[in-house]
Amino acid sequence: MIEKINELTGVGSVSGVQKRRDSSFGAEKETSADGFVVSDFAREMANISLELNKIPEVREDRVKDLKRQVEEGTYAPNLEALADRLIWAGINRIED
Repeated sequence: MIEKINELTGVGSVSGVQKRRDSSFGAEKETSADGFVVSDFAREMANISLELNKIPEVREDRVKDLKRQVEEGTYAPNLEALADRLIWAGINRIED
């Protein structure tokens, strides 16, 4: 995600990154010469974001299997689970 922002703004990589200890939390952080600080939490969130981007939005194998079941007439959805989900979504006002 940061790479995409850099592409749009033309900002290059940060140089002069040093490690320091944050005395209040004891967590190691990276800081540059201009005082910009990247917390462990922010670094971890960036890593998680990169990993999530590797997961496809559509599971093609699952879609293909469900299409096959519908075409063969063997698709049998769990109606109780569907009803539970609809009730839960209605209570929480969530639209999927």
